[in-house]
Amino acid sequence: MINRLTRFAACYPLAAKTGEQVREALLLFLATEGTPGTLLLDQEREFQNWIVRGFLEEFRIRVHWTTPGHPRSHGMVERLHSTLLEHLHLLRIGRGIEGDEAWARALLAYNNSVHPATGRTPLELMCSWQQTDPPVSVMDECEGLVEADERRKIDRVDRENEKATDRWDRVRVGDRVFLRN
Repeated sequence: MINRLTRFAACYPLAAKTGEQVREALLLFLATEGTPGTLLLDQEREFQNWIVRGFLEEFRIRVHWTTPGHPRSHGMVERLHSTLLEHLHLLRIGRGIEGDEAWARALLAYNNSVHPATGRTPLELMCSWQQTDPPVSVMDECEGLVEADERRKIDRVDRENEKATDRWDRVRVGDRVFLRN
């Protein structure tokens, strides 16, 4: 979940994509972040059931449903997903951290990073204070890991290009060769 004004993100693990699991996650969200006036939800089945609808009605939360098959209307959440997945990937390959700890670290890094749209960190805007001693290792290490990962990808592409070049550039007796003037 993401607050559209502050860009503050919250994630809750679900054992299954059921209405009951979503209701529990929403309750946890309300307990820590307060009750929003409106939620922007996609047309997924786990939101379209009587358990979640009844819960939202109970707390008088309006729902704005996005258009099915139109991810741009949920662009902020889609971008958050890709950012968190990138952090998770980097934490896994760089430090061997996976599971709940990786999710918590990725979320911590996201909420403590300056967002280009606001010029502030989501945590600062949400809580009116900035973390005094942010975990430098999380973001600095992620930046280093991004560079290392990019170098690895470039090296792999270069190796594949060399293999392809070796395979196609060999001229053998009987080959037709075209010369350009």
